[in-house]
Amino acid sequence: MSEYILSDNLYLSVTPGGAFYATQDDKLEPGRSFIQQLLKEPETPLFDVDVARKFTGLDKKRSLEFVHWLQEAGLISGQEAPEVASVEVLEQSLPRLLRSLSDGGKAVLAESQGLYLGSAGFPHEAAEELAALSANLASVYSRHKELLSGNLGYSQRAWGLVGASGNSEVGFWPIYIEQNHFTLIIEGVPQFNQPTFRDLVWALEIRYGKTSL
Repeated sequence: MSEYILSDNLYLSVTPGGAFYATQDDKLEPGRSFIQQLLKEPETPLFDVDVARKFTGLDKKRSLEFVHWLQEAGLISGQEAPEVASVEVLEQSLPRLLRSLSDGGKAVLAESQGLYLGSAGFPHEAAEELAALSANLASVYSRHKELLSGNLGYSQRAWGLVGASGNSEVGFWPIYIEQNHFTLIIEGVPQFNQPTFRDLVWALEIRYGKTSL
């Protein structure tokens, strides 16, 4: 197994980039499916051939090659110690998680019908209005998806209110958890490249990965 990046006695962890990749689209892909399965586990598993085959459905050689590719792409990593998903109730942990995802500490998590599940930094009324707006934007994207991602080739699905400099004042980022659709609303510069974002996606996968809202 030494020819592959992941080796014995390492625990299989999802990186923030892997969490972002897994949730920015609902299109079925092997890499996305692998990460989603991994994020349904309450604790990061110790890596071995059986784990690779379980999450890929491939034979030994191909499964190890696939795991190698995922780590080369920066979507997963090997850690010396296991990581455990938070046991805190999601509604209680959301304000803390959301606050760290904005450089100004202001963010909202909304579900597909336009209701917000948690917020940080925004008054209740503002969080409600932003959540309702996120549902409208998701509907617009759904109607024009073929144009935006097909004809025009735009791969990103996020929407933003931008200033004259082109920087986003507030952004609306889709979060797909299996068949469930959420929107992460962030004022200012998003802070996705940190474990907190992975922890948010991890909590959502455990809570909603096998259910429909």
